[in-house]
Amino acid sequence: MKQLSTTILLVMLFVSFDLFAQSSDKKNYFAIGGGKESYNGDLGNAWFKPEEEWYGFVSAQYGRYLNKSFDISISMTHGDYGHCREEGESEFRPDGTERLNMLSRLTTGIVSVKYKFGNGYLFQENSKFAPYMYVGGGISNISNSWWKNKNRVNPGNSLSINGGLGLSYHFCKNYSFTYNLGSGYFTTDNFDKRSEGINDMYLQHTLLLGVRF
Repeated sequence: MKQLSTTILLVMLFVSFDLFAQSSDKKNYFAIGGGKESYNGDLGNAWFKPEEEWYGFVSAQYGRYLNKSFDISISMTHGDYGHCREEGESEFRPDGTERLNMLSRLTTGIVSVKYKFGNGYLFQENSKFAPYMYVGGGISNISNSWWKNKNRVNPGNSLSINGGLGLSYHFCKNYSFTYNLGSGYFTTDNFDKRSEGINDMYLQHTLLLGVRF
């Protein structure tokens, strides 16, 4: 019975990978959503730490079909970006000044090239599930947040190197849910008022609702 159940599950999974087409007659893609973004830099690393304070953002994305393997996309995000003091870290710096939690508004614009695994080589082009990966570059603006003490970051602009991966689920012919995991590496440092190690980075967990047209 267990073997039969496993066989039925595999058949259902195989069939589900062939339900909805990602055909070239629908070359445009638009999606909106949001999620959580996390800091990594001189103040510490908050990536994949559920206890870290929540910093949310909203997102919009436009994509254009190039061929069965590649799309080009433009995305915009806007939201909070910050980091709390590490556990056990003193509230004051050695010079006696207050060590503030980092809190800012981060706005990004990214142009990227997406490689689609549902291209007929790894998965069928008409797969219901569509995994992908992407690389690109962008520009970001960081500004002080309106909340409480505003002097928590060095405001400014930076270019970034971006990349990530994701999985789309086509629940209807031209509509999909997407989970995207993306990161950005700033080409400048000192947004967090420190320049002691690697440049500041961010990680974004994004959920999107998209339509092809």
